[in-house]
Amino acid sequence: MGLVIVIIFLGLSILFTRPMLTEGGHSIYKAPGDPNFEAWTLAWDVKELTHSPLNLFNANIFYPNNDTLAYSDHQLTTAVLASPILALTGNPIQTANYMLIFNFFLAGIGMYLLANHLTDNRAAALIAGILYAFAPARVGQIWHLQMTAVGWIPLCLLFLHKYGEEGKWYDAALAVLFLVLQTLATWYFGLMLTIAIIVFLVVRLIMNRTGFTLKWMATLLIALVIGGALIAPFAAPYLRVHAEDPRFVRSVKEVDQFSADVRDFAVASEPNLIWGSLTAGLRKSTVTRGGPTERSLFPGLMPLLLGLVGAVVVFMKGKGRERFYVRYYVTLGAVAVILCLGTRLYFFGHSVDIPMPYDLLYYLFPGFKVVRVPARFIVLVGLALAVLAAFGVKAIIQWLSAKRAPFVAGLVALALVALVILDVMTVALPMYRVPLKDQFASVYTWLEKQPGGAPTAEIPLATYNPKTFSAGLQYEPSWLPKESLRMYYSTLHWKKLLNGYSGYIPDSYYKAVKETANFPSKESIEFLKSQGVKYVIVHGKELDPAWLQRVFDYSIKYKDMQPWKVFGKDYVYRLR
Repeated sequence: MGLVIVIIFLGLSILFTRPMLTEGGHSIYKAPGDPNFEAWTLAWDVKELTHSPLNLFNANIFYPNNDTLAYSDHQLTTAVLASPILALTGNPIQTANYMLIFNFFLAGIGMYLLANHLTDNRAAALIAGILYAFAPARVGQIWHLQMTAVGWIPLCLLFLHKYGEEGKWYDAALAVLFLVLQTLATWYFGLMLTIAIIVFLVVRLIMNRTGFTLKWMATLLIALVIGGALIAPFAAPYLRVHAEDPRFVRSVKEVDQFSADVRDFAVASEPNLIWGSLTAGLRKSTVTRGGPTERSLFPGLMPLLLGLVGAVVVFMKGKGRERFYVRYYVTLGAVAVILCLGTRLYFFGHSVDIPMPYDLLYYLFPGFKVVRVPARFIVLVGLALAVLAAFGVKAIIQWLSAKRAPFVAGLVALALVALVILDVMTVALPMYRVPLKDQFASVYTWLEKQPGGAPTAEIPLATYNPKTFSAGLQYEPSWLPKESLRMYYSTLHWKKLLNGYSGYIPDSYYKAVKETANFPSKESIEFLKSQGVKYVIVHGKELDPAWLQRVFDYSIKYKDMQPWKVFGKDYVYRLR
């Protein structure tokens, strides 16, 4: 039976991400941007873990800064799991795409195991796994590989439940192990899983104070301390970056930008087959704050209906452990909904001046200051609904079986599986073809052969527009596709780049954009030299003819920018 469940979730993961399996070797989801960045991240992690693990965080972007991998999630857990695929294919894009499929598979398996433990019903657990793994809000995050890495959350809670029920030390150890794995996959969900654990302990304390023995708490605390010690070395680079640049936090204004509106819980993500098109009109309203990727939070109709049935039935008739289960997951879901709303309550586009709990957490707990998108707490809402839906399915099957209709109960279970799949089904994903390493521009093959780090600047950088520059370069349309592709191309040469793309853009890059806006000039060349840049690659296709002619004229007139190599429309200059 276990093999059947594995095959089912593997098949569904391929189906829901189609045509990722067949086209993932040469294409990314939708457009250049985060998919290129995720491929670069996994490739960099695997390379450094293999050859120079102590240099892991000194990535080749945003030169000459240190700890530049810490500008976003390092995704270490995912990278370690991806290393055999990368070794086999040598293709970072294919590796990232296959790990995306694996993340959905693991989420389904993890939730199946948790729900099966809680309900002791395989059909209910299967439906819970489908609802959790392929929740519309999760599928809407396919653009972000790390936001699909949620399979460790139910596994952590599974062993936390077991530890609460049986008190065995190794269950506590396994719960913390999965907390560590989740945190090292993405800081976001590590923090959110920590909130889920705190809610678990609070609800358990209220319902069963006698269970909090000294031995029970000491064992769990020791396991958590060991887990913290394992995480600490990977947190240190983030702390160093913050110490050097206090701007390395998310402001309340930015958090507010990416907080959910109450209306967003009725907005389905675009890839959802049924609800995506039906809620398209509402989705248009999300662009004013944050955008549809983060504010499409509708979980589907079936998890709401089945979850409501499960919550009501267990509240009324549940006994023993089931009473704790339903109270915990109802509480967790409610807490997560409130945290999705962020620091200010928005109701159908209007801000309501009501104090929100997230505001308190933001100032009291340092971890919350690096969370830009409170709406991502939807992962815990989806988890709670999936578990409650499992109890709803179990109640329906048991009711039909009690009516001496086991055959009908089986048919209803199959019908529910079909309805759930239809409810969360996706359309075929739009794919964007990218070149493979043997198709990269010749200039990158040349750069690969240069000795040492060969610090390089690729011109032009992001466009200097005073409006977008002050708002943030992430809102400058030229930055996202341009720099994300250059990072992907760097997986061939791994040389130090002044350029970069990440979740955080450092001041050094902002300064570089401004200083090179009038490139080439004495000032811009002196700036590049002060940054330690050795080579400048001018991409002629990205410059208008007049600008390119100024480059040629400058290199002839002045000796500080020496013509070095020409590869079609790519011109290499060496700074003297």
